[in-house]
Amino acid sequence: MRKPLFLLSLALSLVVSSAMAQTIPCYTDEMHRAAIKEKPYLADAEKRMNENIKRSIAAMDFSSMRRTTAASGWDTIHVPVVVHIVHSYGGVDYLTDNQIYNLIKRMNDNYNLFYDTTQIVQPFRKYLVRARIYFHLATKDPLGNPTTGITRDFSYLTYGGDDQGKINQWSPTNYYNIWFENVIGKGNSIGTILAYAQFPSSDYDAPGYSGVICAAPYIDDGSTLEHESGHYLSLYHTWNDNGRQCAQTPLECGNDEVDDTPPTPGHFSTCGAAQLRDTFCNTNHFKIYPDITGADSLADYPDTANTQNMMDYSSCTYSNFTKGQVIRMRATLQSSVGSRDSLSTPYNLAITGALNRNRDLSPIPDYYVTNGATTMQYFTCPGTALRFTNKSWRDTVTKVEWTFSNGASTPTNTMTGTAPNGVSYNTYVSNSFTDSGWVKVTVKATGNNTTPTTTEFKNVYVASPTATPAADLLQEFTEISEAKGNWPLFNYYNNDFKWEYAFKGYLDGHCLRYRGYEYRALTFEPCPKGTPYGDYDDFFTEPIDLTGYSGGICYLDFFSSGASRTSISTDIRDTLEISYSKDKAKSWTKLTNIAKGSLCNKGVSTTAYEPTSPSDWIPQSIKLPDTLRNNYVVFRFRYKPNVVAPPSDATKYWSKKSTGNNFYIDRMTFSRFPAGVNEVVAAQNAPVVVAPNPTQGDALVVLKNGFTGNAKITVTDITGKTVFTASADISAANASITIPQSAIAVKGIYMVHTSTGSFTNTQKLVVN
Repeated sequence: MRKPLFLLSLALSLVVSSAMAQTIPCYTDEMHRAAIKEKPYLADAEKRMNENIKRSIAAMDFSSMRRTTAASGWDTIHVPVVVHIVHSYGGVDYLTDNQIYNLIKRMNDNYNLFYDTTQIVQPFRKYLVRARIYFHLATKDPLGNPTTGITRDFSYLTYGGDDQGKINQWSPTNYYNIWFENVIGKGNSIGTILAYAQFPSSDYDAPGYSGVICAAPYIDDGSTLEHESGHYLSLYHTWNDNGRQCAQTPLECGNDEVDDTPPTPGHFSTCGAAQLRDTFCNTNHFKIYPDITGADSLADYPDTANTQNMMDYSSCTYSNFTKGQVIRMRATLQSSVGSRDSLSTPYNLAITGALNRNRDLSPIPDYYVTNGATTMQYFTCPGTALRFTNKSWRDTVTKVEWTFSNGASTPTNTMTGTAPNGVSYNTYVSNSFTDSGWVKVTVKATGNNTTPTTTEFKNVYVASPTATPAADLLQEFTEISEAKGNWPLFNYYNNDFKWEYAFKGYLDGHCLRYRGYEYRALTFEPCPKGTPYGDYDDFFTEPIDLTGYSGGICYLDFFSSGASRTSISTDIRDTLEISYSKDKAKSWTKLTNIAKGSLCNKGVSTTAYEPTSPSDWIPQSIKLPDTLRNNYVVFRFRYKPNVVAPPSDATKYWSKKSTGNNFYIDRMTFSRFPAGVNEVVAAQNAPVVVAPNPTQGDALVVLKNGFTGNAKITVTDITGKTVFTASADISAANASITIPQSAIAVKGIYMVHTSTGSFTNTQKLVVN
């Protein structure tokens, strides 16, 4: 399989074993072995597949293997194809329609010898044969709607989602599914993976993964997809590794169940004279076939390895399939294993529209939003500009018309051009807004000789131009706050992991929930969606005025409740990241992360977690820096499930699944006291309150009723020994003095003595 030049030059500069550590063009064998290790019965399915293929070949006249003339009498086989582009909008994974059309043309050229066959070394020219297998982009989707046979899905899974990134699959009994993602995550510790396929026998257990997935940056590398399509049609690597790598030292000879591809150790990257005349595994390579007349026939095959074969790893410019490989692929397309026999039936070709041409469809309006650079952002404040980049697609888009609500600085815009899949890669509208709320963005896209398509979006939110005084805010996440919608929730990837309002709150039943429970088991299952690795979801506060706390302590307080699906600390990977902006959402600064036990206070729950009483909740208090005493501050709460990248070992399927569970947040406020202390202070009529009590950390001595002057506290242990003293000048209505955890580190009972002027007070403090 031909590789890109920069990878080739690297491989040529290294010895074979070193090169193998740098680039693995195809990861099919590794995935196949991992699946069989996980489920050994798949080996039986593979055995049945090979027996089925042999029977099909025998029915096709097995003796024809010895004949070298082109099988011009073969019927043409047509295969419907759908290509799924899993992308991040602005990256190299956003392939154009024209790239896909050129790819399908190249595949058909390589499968049907539309290239210079004189470049194949002489011993194998007589084994060249047209496969008469043609791949066609479908023109009807599974619901019978017109399509170009190309889908696009914006997803974090483009970055190493692999099997989980095989989203939006169309029925594998009707379509050959091909996916492209930004990077193949498997094997990152051993090198760059270009693609991998699933053999028909694996479809027996995991039809949801059926097809091929490729790394988008290598779409034009030469023959990657042709190679993987060979695997999809039951071809092994020419060395049929049986558990070993290509060109592994010491060299071992392998066989691929095909007679006219001689045994070989395989070739990695290089395509010089030595590789083209490699006879390491062959001396007098021949096969005796029973003739249909009853006489035996001898086929004297080349003793030279077929280095230019499509199923080798060589970097040869011209790569071929032999006649034996073509017979095996055609037999696979007549086999029930993996339902490959249903693809090319007249009925399936009709319902998929594989033989029709239907590219001139109305374009699909689309765009993405950034903060003016490359960071995606759909939340803004009045006067702060966002960049709306056009990504309307489907063949050639000639015009895009925009309209924006909410007092947009550019309420309408028209773009014209002839670039494919959008007016141009970086054509955008810059817009700021004056009115708060969800922005209605209308995009009308027109293509060549097609009907314009208009789509309305409401995925951009503008915050209020005025801020709420922090002392007046108590967010209980009720139906009223949900209806008001001034704390916007963003589910960027439109999946099941998201923020949502729930009726499981701390006091009044209402709260906000991050739905993080993974409904699949922690072991491998054939389910092509759901992993949250790389996902994130945000909610934003309304703008807050914090100037009322100038010159004093201020806490961001709330209550939370959460659980995990595992007790193994290293596997608890969810994180709540809290950030703030004091420049109207132009930039963000991380305030803190909440993770591990602070996030999953209720330990392990193997079912979807729900709090059932106030005791299930814990207070969270974040002391705000003095620099945040601004009159307009916005806070962002970003939940990131499974923040640690999974290992590259393909056998550890579970590592890419969530170990998290549901997380709840409620009763958010700003205060001079940590969360939980507010409730104690309000509930007690005493002039001095010690809280929290009991405590496991710091404690506060709160002086109520407007004490003024100097206050002094003395803390003694149960023996009367003084462990801490402090004094402070009191001026606020509710002032406090902190007893640090370090002073009361020993569990037990302490006495807290408070005096100010003629007033004295003594209270008991429990540390547990």
